[in-house]
Amino acid sequence: MKNKEKWYVIYTKSRHEKMLADKLHLMGYEVYLPLIKTQSIRQDRKKTIEKPLFNSYLFIKECIDLEPLRIFSGFVAYLQYNGKPAIVYQYEIDIIKSIIQYGYDVELSEIERKPLQTGNKVLVISGHLKGLEGELNQLINPEWVFVHFEKFNASMRVKLPSKILKVIED
Repeated sequence: MKNKEKWYVIYTKSRHEKMLADKLHLMGYEVYLPLIKTQSIRQDRKKTIEKPLFNSYLFIKECIDLEPLRIFSGFVAYLQYNGKPAIVYQYEIDIIKSIIQYGYDVELSEIERKPLQTGNKVLVISGHLKGLEGELNQLINPEWVFVHFEKFNASMRVKLPSKILKVIED
């Protein structure tokens, strides 16, 4: 039953993800803001910072009434999919958490409304992401796998060893 739990996607003002997530958390809502560590190059040094994996998005666990959240500073809208609030299931949240927790190299890439055209569809056959399907991008490097999240029109590139990937048929 846990995998059937629903999360909604909140679209925030630019660079307001952490602030809004903190406010909602203090109000008792269960929120998830996936953060990744990245190098920020300053004039005099390099600095490791945490930034949102998905710019301007955060996830909120299913709540009875979504309307009161609109009053918060930083809130823009609920992400819509087919005219209804976009729903992300618990297993999708768990995949994102696993990718971050186990330190996979991650790079976010925005996708236009057309499908990826290159590469094979692959299945991860071992490791923490076993069972995850993605699209192999053979132009850049055969070890980068695209995981497309259609509901909010974004993809992640995850670097995986090619030996744990199996090509699957459509």
